[in-house]
Amino acid sequence: MKRIFLLSTCIAASIFSQAQSAKTYAITGEGKGSYNWIQVKQINMATGVVEQNIFNPKEQKPINYTAPGNQRTTVSIADESTATMVAAAAFDAKHNRLYFTTMRGNSLRFFDLNETQTSINVNNDAAFNTGSKFIGEANIITRMAFAANGIGYAISNDGNNLISFTTDEKPVITNLGSLIDGKKNGQVSVHTQCTSWGGDIIGDAYGNLYLITVRNLVFKINPQTRITDYVGTVKGLPADFTTNGAAVEGDGNIIVSSSILTDTYYRINMGTLQATAISKTEETVHNASDLANGNLLYSESRVAATPKAELKGNSAVTIYPNPAINKSFQISFDNAEAGAYTIELSDASGRKVVNQKATISKFQTERVKLPNASTPGVYMLKVLNAKGQAVYNDKIIVQ
Repeated sequence: MKRIFLLSTCIAASIFSQAQSAKTYAITGEGKGSYNWIQVKQINMATGVVEQNIFNPKEQKPINYTAPGNQRTTVSIADESTATMVAAAAFDAKHNRLYFTTMRGNSLRFFDLNETQTSINVNNDAAFNTGSKFIGEANIITRMAFAANGIGYAISNDGNNLISFTTDEKPVITNLGSLIDGKKNGQVSVHTQCTSWGGDIIGDAYGNLYLITVRNLVFKINPQTRITDYVGTVKGLPADFTTNGAAVEGDGNIIVSSSILTDTYYRINMGTLQATAISKTEETVHNASDLANGNLLYSESRVAATPKAELKGNSAVTIYPNPAINKSFQISFDNAEAGAYTIELSDASGRKVVNQKATISKFQTERVKLPNASTPGVYMLKVLNAKGQAVYNDKIIVQ
């Protein structure tokens, strides 16, 4: 990949892991200064040492491919994998999988890190296809991460496609639509090519996503509403520093890397947006197109404010997308108490249109489908536990 291509399109790959995991991953080139991002490494952010090579095409190892329908084949390394470079990726710590998509591809994939032999699962769901990746750069998916509820999100370069995906046995991929600039953003738009494309996204403990663009602008994204608020611009970075990778270091701080510079990493305080250089030798700094670990931003504050024993109601249940698309939506139970639940949906007149039973075992996603005769409008969603007590109440818009 040419340097001018990096600066003009802000291409970045994003690898993210859940809070339970301390692993940090990076997508790198074949060596320092290489922009051919086809290698995946697990690195120690404290020392910069590569702890494990997850994938290196030069090793010429065979790959187990699993396509839709669980059809598995063994192919040569040259057949595909990361040959067209990784554009975005995200780590699913719950299943120990590394999700990714190639720069020119239209499929969602993951490395199954539980297997000793390189294993890649391919999902060709049309909802993940944002259009041609060979005419212009707008449609390329360059940002990907997992939110606090375990749902994966991917964003195209131009911000016109926010895609969610689940990781259960029957994964659901949904194109939620375009990001929406917040009312107070003024002239700063998340869709502007030279400032807001590329970069990386991370999740916080409250269900939000944060986008740090290639030109170091920061946006806060509500995945349910798609509203994207401009937070500010990172201060203290060199003029030629492009943010391409981000990893949550601790409560309120993240570490960012550049795909073209190897002088140092930078630590950003997300409260002040002030960046400070992290002292490292050049040998331990990777010009990675992305890096990230398993921490969620503000997770320490959330634990302090909401003890696990009190986790209930709306903090344990998430609905998406909202507004619902094609008369269907997902309900994600995040750390909910195991047991039997009833999902009720009522229209504006109070008439129940959905009464659906669900058996939940802590983490689970349920799909709710409205009757075809349902009319667009505002509906009331209620989730009841086995005792008939409402543990979740919210409104959902049906388009």
